[in-house]
Amino acid sequence: MRLTPIGWVIERTDEEGLVKVRERYRKCLEGLEGFSHVWILWWGHEADRTVKRVRPVHGEVPELVGVFACRSPDRPNPVLLTLCRILEVRPNSGELRVTGLDARAGSPVVDMKPYLPGYDEPDGEVSVPEWIEMIKQGHRPPRTPGHRR
Repeated sequence: MRLTPIGWVIERTDEEGLVKVRERYRKCLEGLEGFSHVWILWWGHEADRTVKRVRPVHGEVPELVGVFACRSPDRPNPVLLTLCRILEVRPNSGELRVTGLDARAGSPVVDMKPYLPGYDEPDGEVSVPEWIEMIKQGHRPPRTPGHRR
């Protein structure tokens, strides 16, 4: 299996991110400006690929969970995804300005897909662990010594 980056994260601040798409893929951006949000799939090139379990939410959840049960960037194959709000699409220059991007500058971008309401939402009831509900309600679980960040 071979993955070829379609582009890279060029800049990222707390407020905005800038993705630069390779010239040969710039036509792929056409039509994206009609969407409010985009899933950005990126490669966690700085990830620790040996990690099997972590304490989620930057170590704030006391229990260890497997990396497949959380969004940790440390995982066997660090294909990561972020739902971002689109601020501007510039197909001619290959630039995409977004908010909400949590990839670091220099991260390779593997793919992008528009967010589709209804399509990107599961049918039926959704369940999550208790620690997710605590985070959603603004309650941080107590930290434990030796948490992994």
